[in-house]
Amino acid sequence: MSSIKCTLRKETKNEINRYIDNEFIIEMIKEIYSYINTMHKVKIDDSNFDKENAESRVILMDNGPFNIYDYIYTKDFLYELSFDGTYIKELDESELKGNVKGRSKYIPAKITEDSKVLYKYVPKDIATVLYEKVEKSMEKRKGDLYKDFKKKYNRDYLFNSVRWYKRSRDGKVYCDIDLDELDESKKIKLEEQIKTEIGNAYKIRWASDVSSKVASLENKLLLDVYDEGCKLLGVKNQYLLESVESDNSQEEKDLIAIMVENSKEATESSKGVNRLKVKVVNSFEKYINNLINMKVYKTKDHMNLFLNDAREIIFGYYKSVSLKGFSKELKDKGHLVNKLIEKVAIIENIIYKEYQLKNPKAPKLYDIELQEECIPWICIKGLLWTSENIYVKNKVRDELEEIILDNPIDEYKEARAMKRHFYLHIGDTNTGKTYSSIERLMEAETGVYLAPLRLLALEIQDKLNSQNIRCSLLTGEEEDIKNHASHVSSTIEKLQLGTPYDICVIDEAQMIGDKQRGWAWTRAIIGVLAPEIHICMAPEAKDIIIKLIKDCNDTYEIINHKRDTDLIFEDKKFNLKTDIKKGDALVVFGKKKALAVSAELLNNNIKTSIIYGSLPYSTRKKQFERFLDGETEVIVCTDAIGMGVNLPIKRIVFLETRKFDGVSQRKLMVSEIKQIAGRAGRKGIYEKGYVASTSDGNLIKSALTAKTNKIEKCYIEIPDSLLELDIEIIDALKTWSLAPIKGYYKKPDVTTIIFLLNRLKALKVKASKEDLLKMATIPFEENNKRVLALWEEYCIMYSKGVVNLRRPKLNEIVNAKKELDELECYYKSLELNYSFSKNFKLIVDNEYIAREKEYTANKINDLLLTSLLNHERVCIDCGKKLSWDHPSERCRICKEKLYFLKGDGYRPRFRDFRRDRDYRNRRSRKRFL
Repeated sequence: MSSIKCTLRKETKNEINRYIDNEFIIEMIKEIYSYINTMHKVKIDDSNFDKENAESRVILMDNGPFNIYDYIYTKDFLYELSFDGTYIKELDESELKGNVKGRSKYIPAKITEDSKVLYKYVPKDIATVLYEKVEKSMEKRKGDLYKDFKKKYNRDYLFNSVRWYKRSRDGKVYCDIDLDELDESKKIKLEEQIKTEIGNAYKIRWASDVSSKVASLENKLLLDVYDEGCKLLGVKNQYLLESVESDNSQEEKDLIAIMVENSKEATESSKGVNRLKVKVVNSFEKYINNLINMKVYKTKDHMNLFLNDAREIIFGYYKSVSLKGFSKELKDKGHLVNKLIEKVAIIENIIYKEYQLKNPKAPKLYDIELQEECIPWICIKGLLWTSENIYVKNKVRDELEEIILDNPIDEYKEARAMKRHFYLHIGDTNTGKTYSSIERLMEAETGVYLAPLRLLALEIQDKLNSQNIRCSLLTGEEEDIKNHASHVSSTIEKLQLGTPYDICVIDEAQMIGDKQRGWAWTRAIIGVLAPEIHICMAPEAKDIIIKLIKDCNDTYEIINHKRDTDLIFEDKKFNLKTDIKKGDALVVFGKKKALAVSAELLNNNIKTSIIYGSLPYSTRKKQFERFLDGETEVIVCTDAIGMGVNLPIKRIVFLETRKFDGVSQRKLMVSEIKQIAGRAGRKGIYEKGYVASTSDGNLIKSALTAKTNKIEKCYIEIPDSLLELDIEIIDALKTWSLAPIKGYYKKPDVTTIIFLLNRLKALKVKASKEDLLKMATIPFEENNKRVLALWEEYCIMYSKGVVNLRRPKLNEIVNAKKELDELECYYKSLELNYSFSKNFKLIVDNEYIAREKEYTANKINDLLLTSLLNHERVCIDCGKKLSWDHPSERCRICKEKLYFLKGDGYRPRFRDFRRDRDYRNRRSRKRFL
C-alpha cells in the first residue's frame, strides 16, 4: 500500500483555481473602482527629453479625470498609461563596432567605458500598477483564504478529490482503493497525502501571474465591472446607463417579423458569411444564451459590438445547420436563433429611431420594405445601413433617370446650334502640333488656348503678348486679366463655356482618357463656342474624338504631323557617373529622387536644372531659363517634363522605369514612355534625338516603336442636375458614379471629392449643396496634411460668413533639410488662399499674394542653387554617402550591424510609449464570444 500515490482530479484543480481567481477578481474590481475615482489620465511630453542626459526627465501631464463612457471593455481602460514608469539604459547602436571576417558579417562589440549610453523612459500601463497593488493586498489575506478553503475538508471530500495510481515500467497505472479495507491509521496517512497535493495546487495557482487570474475581466464591459465594484463597496453607481429594452411598437414588431422570416434566405444569397467554428458548434447553446441574456447598454458602441457578434452567430448558424457533422448539434436550436434575431431587431429599431430624429427625411420601415432588394440587406447589414446605401441608391437611381439626359452632348444647346469645324492635329510628341495651332490662333480676332498645365498656359500667354496680341491668363491658382484682351490662355478646367471665340485650341487631347481630369477635354470638345477648333492629340485619341465630333453633327479634317528628327535608342546601358552629356534630361519618379540625383551630380561638378511636380511654376520657369541660357547642361526631372514643355533636350535618359501610381509600383506604360522620350531632339535645334536607360532597355526600346492602345472611352463631368435631387450631395454622387451609362462614356473618379465631402460632413460645415461641391472641387493638394487642414479651416470660415480668409503663415524653419518642404507647402497654401477666395467671391489681397508667391518661388530657386547638397543621401547611422538609388536608409555595413544586433537579442526591447499614447485606438478588439 505504501507504493500507492495520488494526483488531484481536474475538477478539483479547477475548483481551487476558481476559488483563488474569484478572490483576486473581487480585489481587482475594487482597485479598478478606486483608480477611476481617485486618479487622472496621463499625457507624456517628451519634447524636451534628452536621451543622452541621465538627469533628463519626461514630463508627465495631468490629462483630466477618467470618463467611463469613453471605454467599452475593461481592457480599454487597463491599457491606458499610468503616472508610474522607469528610466532604462541602452547602447547607441551607431557606436557598436566589431566584425567577423569571411562573409562580411558584423556582430556587436562589448560595452566599454567609451561606449555611448542612451536613456529611455518606459512607462507602466494601469494594468501593471493595479496588478502590483492586488498582489500586495492579497498576500496579506493568503493565510486566511487558505483557512477558509480548508473548511471544506472532510473525509468524503478529500478522497473524492484524487485519483490513485501505482508506478510500473509502463508508467502510471490507475487503481481504486476500498476504504472499508483500510484501518484508521492508513486513512489518516492518506488524508495527509491528499491535503499535501491540494496545498501544492493551491500554492501553484496563487504563485501564477495576477494577469492570468483576472484575465476574464479584460473582455467584460467596463460599465458592468464598475457597477460590480460599487456593489462590493456599498456605494452608489454614478455611471448607471439605461440598457436596451423592447418598446413594443408596431415598427419593432414589423422589423422582428421581417428579420425572422428572411434571415435564413439572406444568408444563403449573401457572400462572405463564414460557418461556425467547431468549438462554437459544440457549445452553441452556451454561446447563444450568453448573447440572448447579455445586458446591452444604449450607447452606439455597445449596441454595434453586440450586433456584430450576434450576426456572426445567426448567419453562422444558417450557414452550418445543414452541413454534415454539424446538423446534430444545431438542428434543435432554431428557437434560440429566433430569440436572438428578435433582440437584434429590437436594437436595430432603437438605432434607427435615433437616426430618424436627427434626419427627419429618413424613410420609414414601410417605405424601405416596399423595395424587395432591401429585405435581405436589413437582415445582413441592418436597417440604418440599408436605408443609407440601398434604399437611397435605388430612389436616387430612379430620379437620375428622369432628370439626366441620355447623351451628355445634348446638355450644350448653344454649341449644338452652331456650325463648328474641327482640325485634328495628330502626331507623337515634338512633331509641331501645338506650334501649327498657335500660329492659326494668333491670326484670329478672338481666341482661347486650353492647356493641360498652368505652365503651358503661361508659356502661350507670354508668346501671344510678345507678338502684341493681348492675352489674359486664367487658371485655378491665379488670374492675369488684361484690359481689352482679345485672347485667353487657360487651363482646360477653367474654360468659360458661355463665351464665344473665333478660334479655340485644345492641347494634349489624349488626356480625355484620364479618369480624374478627362471630363474637362470632353466638355471642351462638345461645349466650346467657336466655329473653328484645333485639337492637338496623340494618335491613340483619334478614334474617340472623331466619334464625339460626329455625334455633335460637326465637321472635321485630319492633319497628320510627323517628327522631323529621328528618335534613336542607345543600346548601351547608361552610367550616371561616366555617361552624362550636355543636353541630357535625366528622368526619375519622385521629388526626393530628383533632388538626390542632382546632389550626386553636383558632387561631380555637374550643375543641373531640376523639375518636379510640386515645384512652383515660377520656379520651374527659372529652372528652365537656366538650362536655356546654358547655366546648366543637364535637367533632372520627373514625368512633369513629358507634357508640352519645349526645351533643347538632346537625350532623354530613364534612370527609372517604374513609378508609383498611388496604389503600387508598376512598369511605365507605352504611352508614358513615348510622351517622355519624345522630348528628345528638339525640332530646329537637333537633327536627331536620343533615348537611353539604366535598366529595362528592352522595355524602353520596344515602347518607342510600339502602337499605343487606342482610347476606347471618354470621361464626362459631374452633371449640375445632381444638385436638384432632394438628398445629400454625397449620396447623389455615389449613386451617379455607380449608375450605368450608355455608349463610349465613362464616369470620372469621384473618390477624392467624396473623401473631401465626408471631411466637411464630419466638421459639420453648413453650406448649400452647390457650395459644398465647389469646396470639394477647388484645386489643391489634399495629400498635404497642412494644406488640407487649411482648406478645412477656410471651409469652416466661409460657412460662418467670413469674407476675408486668414493669411497662411510660413512656419519657423529649424531644419535646413526641411526648408524646401516648408517653402513649397507655404506656396501651396498661398495658392489655396487665392483660389478659395476667387471661387467664393471673397476679399483677395492680390498684391500680398503675388508678393509672397514671388518671394517664396525665388527662395525655393535659391535653395536649389545653394543648398542642394542638403538633399544628398547619407546613411542615417554613420553619415556615409549613399547613391541616389540606394535601397535602404542605412549603408550596407550599418544595416548588417543592426541585423546582427537584433538577431542576437543584444538590446532589450521595450514598448515605445509614444506609440502607446494611441494604443486604445489602434488595438484590435476581441469579440464578446
